[in-house]
Amino acid sequence: MCGFAGLFKPGGLLTEDQTELEQMSQAIRFRGPDENSLVAEDKIAFAFRRLSIIDLSGGSQPKETDDKSVCGVFNGEIYNYRELRDTLADETFTTNSELEIMLKLYRVHGEEFISLLRGMFAIAFYDREKERIFLGRDPFGIKPLYYRVTDDGITFASEAKAFLFDPSYADFRTKDELVQHYFTYQYMPTKSFSDGLNILPAGHYLTYDAKTRLVRVERFFDPMFRADREMDYEAKKTLLRETLTESVRYHMISDVPVGTFLSSGIDSAIVTAISSKINPGIKAFTVAFGVKEYSEIDDASAITRHLDVEHIKVIRDAADFKAAFEKVVWALDFPVADPSTVAIYLVCQEASSQLKVVLSGECADELFGGYKIYDESRYSSRIFGLPKPVKSVLAFLAAVLPDWVKGKNLLYRGTTPLEERYIGNAFIFKEKEKKAFLNTFDPALRFYTPEKDIYARAKEKGLTPMQQMQYVDMRSWIRGDILVKGDRLSMYHSLEVRVPFLDKEVFRVAASLCDEEKLAHGTTKYILRDAFHDLIDEATFLRPKLGYPVPVRAWLRGEELYPWAKEILENMTCTDYIKREAALKLLEDHKAGRADNYRKLWTILVFATWYRLYVSDADETRRRVLLGEL
Repeated sequence: MCGFAGLFKPGGLLTEDQTELEQMSQAIRFRGPDENSLVAEDKIAFAFRRLSIIDLSGGSQPKETDDKSVCGVFNGEIYNYRELRDTLADETFTTNSELEIMLKLYRVHGEEFISLLRGMFAIAFYDREKERIFLGRDPFGIKPLYYRVTDDGITFASEAKAFLFDPSYADFRTKDELVQHYFTYQYMPTKSFSDGLNILPAGHYLTYDAKTRLVRVERFFDPMFRADREMDYEAKKTLLRETLTESVRYHMISDVPVGTFLSSGIDSAIVTAISSKINPGIKAFTVAFGVKEYSEIDDASAITRHLDVEHIKVIRDAADFKAAFEKVVWALDFPVADPSTVAIYLVCQEASSQLKVVLSGECADELFGGYKIYDESRYSSRIFGLPKPVKSVLAFLAAVLPDWVKGKNLLYRGTTPLEERYIGNAFIFKEKEKKAFLNTFDPALRFYTPEKDIYARAKEKGLTPMQQMQYVDMRSWIRGDILVKGDRLSMYHSLEVRVPFLDKEVFRVAASLCDEEKLAHGTTKYILRDAFHDLIDEATFLRPKLGYPVPVRAWLRGEELYPWAKEILENMTCTDYIKREAALKLLEDHKAGRADNYRKLWTILVFATWYRLYVSDADETRRRVLLGEL
């Protein structure tokens, strides 16, 4: 696990380019504290920060092929690297590193070698013979890779914050429409954040040719769901158990100790159970904030007693929460208003003091049907299939009934096309609510626009409504929220987090499941629970998902966070976007109990802090980065 930045200029590098690259590398230094290197040639330069996990002595980067035709860097882990090395029987190797194997695979197979990889990765190669840059990103987008193309060439880096030191960019003022979408989604659902700064989509690779100056982006993996009705339930259950167990075993490949994150839910419990059988005595980390109704400590402790693993309890308070907030926002690159981010930051901070690698149970919900709203799609689709005149009457009722009337939401869902109402797990501000506080609000902009192409492809493939929702979450929610917070907040503490559920082979099993195998017997993720029932205690088997609960709702009403939040809102510099008085009213209404605005307030607090760090006070941020304060 590492971080890198690079420059390729076909016309030749300038003297100042090396300074620029050194500063870009400084901005992401926490991704790799074990080694720091910068290699510059006539047209290409790589800066690399290494976190040593596999091949501790021979894994330094950049590397090149023995004929020097290809050189490059990579961030991540390739779990099948030993099997891939065996396919290169005619090659000689000087290290046990994954990068040496990938460079030789590229030389043998060309760009398509990337489809052979099983793991999480971001890759940057320079093909000297073709004068071509190759960038690649893993199938699910676990590892990030940003890039900019200019008249001079291409610049790339593991994190967006590195571009604060790119003199041809440096301005993170993002597009107005993305800000408006952010206040719906709690993240910015896009491939391009502002003029010129792009993120390479998951499951894609890019080539940039020096001669033509053309960029080509190709997809090599698409997480499509295709139910297999030929294989029976028991066979699928057996295959799921074998495949996930194999995935956890692969994800534990390391030359340093490995631990797990453990909440009170089934997903992390399964990962911890499997890993504890592979490595008895493994450490499992749980975070809580001393507020009982928001704590998973007791339930997680019961799981660890059942599994006989070492349980590390990370107990923090509101002061720790506030102290971490600014660094959380800085670490995330772009605003992600998920309140669990601070909890993740704090548990990563503790885990990194004891380990370098931790396994996470994230993303099982999206693969195996873990959200209750997936089940609701089965009922709403029945209403949507009614004759048009009937639906028109029901739609009218949905519009006029008060919000508190039971069944109103079901009528709305049943009479509204899925692609015009479902955007993922978070739906923070409705359009009329955004209009009240957002100065740049555009009434012509539809909140669901970013996902129109995703739905079009899902419908083209004939997916059920539930599969469409899963496909949207795989293409949007996990890429914009879950994986961003998982990667950035762990790497800020030089900790590698691995996600065994997000494995190509595990996905193939999940994609083959029918809706009724995922949602059955009154519970979610039924087949996953059933496949590992013997490893997990009964309470955990049935327990619903909580997901890093934090007491922000209560703290914003009390002295713990109310004065802190008020100060941020009163002094925010993003008033071109947000009406200060409207934001303060949301806070006062929440404090007085007139409304539950904590998610809305959190979304504004994150944006205001991000804007200060990356836009209005960017010069101060650069100074702090170079001094090592951020």
